[in-house]
Amino acid sequence: MGRPLHTGRLVLTPESPYQIPKDLAALIADLHKIGFINAPLTDSGERYLLGDNFMRLVTFMGCSPFIQLEPGAPEQPFCHFAIDGPSARPRLLSGKNTTPPRCANCRNRLTEWRTTFETWRQQAPGWQANCPHCGHAQDPATYDFRQSAGCGRLFLLLENIFPQEAIPAAALLDRLKTASGGEPWHYFYQQD
Repeated sequence: MGRPLHTGRLVLTPESPYQIPKDLAALIADLHKIGFINAPLTDSGERYLLGDNFMRLVTFMGCSPFIQLEPGAPEQPFCHFAIDGPSARPRLLSGKNTTPPRCANCRNRLTEWRTTFETWRQQAPGWQANCPHCGHAQDPATYDFRQSAGCGRLFLLLENIFPQEAIPAAALLDRLKTASGGEPWHYFYQQD
């Protein structure tokens, strides 16, 4: 029998793909203080159990979602918090649920976005791609994937959350903003 299917993740990241909190350790300590996260799952401190207030800070859709909050049998997926980053420059997180982004100017779908991101990775920071429909120049890191992918230097991951199943509460996004020196945060979903 193979490994159980990963259902997806809810990803939190600063709205600006170039920003990261000045003090990541303080941000993590703050998430622990408000009961969003609990004890680390590993010695590295990159994965955490969820805290007592997790269900108040994330709203689940549906009448009775089943969320496995504790580790069970080995290799069984469960909902937990993980840190990805920070990285030196923005990275794209996408998955099988990713839909083509839209041009910020004409709103047409940018169907060749994968090719654009391959080129973007090889360019100097600040490189802009031109929309094939209207010619508008835009940094691909700022593309609007409508919550199906995103760019950033730091990602806070809630593992084993099915796309659109959970929404971070305004209180959580406000707390991340405050802990990041006023930088607003947003979220999207990624499914492997």
